[in-house]
Amino acid sequence: HFTPLKAWLESGQQWKRYIDEFGLAAHLVFGAASALAVMLGTPRLPLCSLAGAVFGFKEGLVISWLGSTLGSYASFLLSRWGGRTMAGQRMERWPWLRPLLSAPSLTRVVLIRQLMVPGVVLNVLFGMTTVRHRTFLIGTLIGYIPLNIAFTLVGSGLGKETLAESLKQILAALAVVNLVAWLVLKMVRRHRASRLK
Repeated sequence: HFTPLKAWLESGQQWKRYIDEFGLAAHLVFGAASALAVMLGTPRLPLCSLAGAVFGFKEGLVISWLGSTLGSYASFLLSRWGGRTMAGQRMERWPWLRPLLSAPSLTRVVLIRQLMVPGVVLNVLFGMTTVRHRTFLIGTLIGYIPLNIAFTLVGSGLGKETLAESLKQILAALAVVNLVAWLVLKMVRRHRASRLK
C-alpha cells in the first residue's frame, strides 16, 4: 500500500470487475483449470491464493476447495490404474509415511492432508493403499479446509483497498496456519506414542 505495488492492487480490483462480467463461466473455467493443475502436480495452495485474489474469499474458497479435491481424486484414480513405480520410489524417500498409510481411515486421511508433503505424492500413495474411494474423498474434503481457508484469506487480503483490511485477513490466515500446525504436531506425537506402546 505504500509502494508502487499499490497500482497493482488497483488494477487487481479492475480485473475482479472484468471477471465478474463472465459470471458462472469464469468460476467453472477456474475450477476446471485448478483441478487439472492439481492432478498434474501443481501445489494447490498458490491456486487458493489466486482464487482468493480473483474471486474474493467466499467464492475463491469454494472454487479452490472443490477444484483441488477433484484434481486430487483424479491423481488418486490414475494411481489406482497405474503409476505405482513412482509412488514406491517416493515412499522410499519418506519412510515415516508408511505407518500412516498402512491403514488409512478417515481420520488418517484428514491428518495426512495437513502434512507439508506435495499433494500429488500423497494422492498417488493413497492410490496404492486399500483406502476406499469415499474415505479418500471425504477425508480430502475435510483435510483441505484449514489450509485452503488460510491461503484463500491471504489471496483475498492482498486485493483489499486498505492496509488495515489486508493485514486483518493475513493475520487471520497466520492464525489458522499456526493452529493447524499445533494440532498436527499434537496428533503426530499421539500417533508415535501409541506405536511405542
